Amino acid sequence: MLEFSVLASGSSGNAVYIKTDQTSLLLDVGISGRQVQQRLQAAANAKLEDIDAILVTHEHIDHVRGLKQAVKVSDAKIYTTQGTWHHVYRQVEEHCSPDRVTWVVADQPFTVGDIKVTPFSVSHDAEEPVAYRFDAGDDSLAVVTDLGYVSDHIKQVIQDCAAYVWEANHDVDMLRAGRYPWSVKRRILGDKGHLSNYDCAVALADILGDRLVEVYLAHLSEENNQPDLAELTVQSVLREIKSSYGEQVRLHRTARHTATTLRAL
Repeated sequence: MLEFSVLASGSSGNAVYIKTDQTSLLLDVGISGRQVQQRLQAAANAKLEDIDAILVTHEHIDHVRGLKQAVKVSDAKIYTTQGTWHHVYRQVEEHCSPDRVTWVVADQPFTVGDIKVTPFSVSHDAEEPVAYRFDAGDDSLAVVTDLGYVSDHIKQVIQDCAAYVWEANHDVDMLRAGRYPWSVKRRILGDKGHLSNYDCAVALADILGDRLVEVYLAHLSEENNQPDLAELTVQSVLREIKSSYGEQVRLHRTARHTATTLRAL
């Protein structure tokens, strides 16, 4: 049985805890080691010291802020692309021997314990960023954030998962009218930026089959989005595309400062 909790989600920090009875993973460590410890305990009665592997999506600070502390506290193996490692190794090299690091290559699945992990490339303004799909038995989860668009290849890779942690970063009108400099707005709206609420819904509709799906709306902008607005937009667009999607997709919220309840698939 695959279980997960979104420990933190947003521009101030991101981390997801994923486990089976045999294996426990941490996807990104974008909050402090102390916060990770507290939220693991609160959500799953788990400890950072017991994590088997830490997977890193890319080098932005909101995904690696607590990586040094996590590496120091735990004996977890580190999985990352060489491009990402090039940017983060100086943070952790004092506490991380080379044999703890495994290179991740997009579209080359690997296993950690009893969890199959499939990395795939995403379009984002980082060096060799990836996102991941996780499978254990009949259970499946994909974490799809920090990307400017969802390619046809990504849609194939993440098809038919039971649950998704899915980016709904911004409302386009709020972003355009907001106080960000135009250069930042252009970055967010671009092909290497972030998914809007609308883009989130349209891409999600392209991968839905007939099964009931749990979708956790993630990486919401504090400045250019609101949880109610994100949820309403995604629901509305899905129902416009196909009325049954309104019942088929169960939407959940994630937060910056609190972990979601541990979810069993």
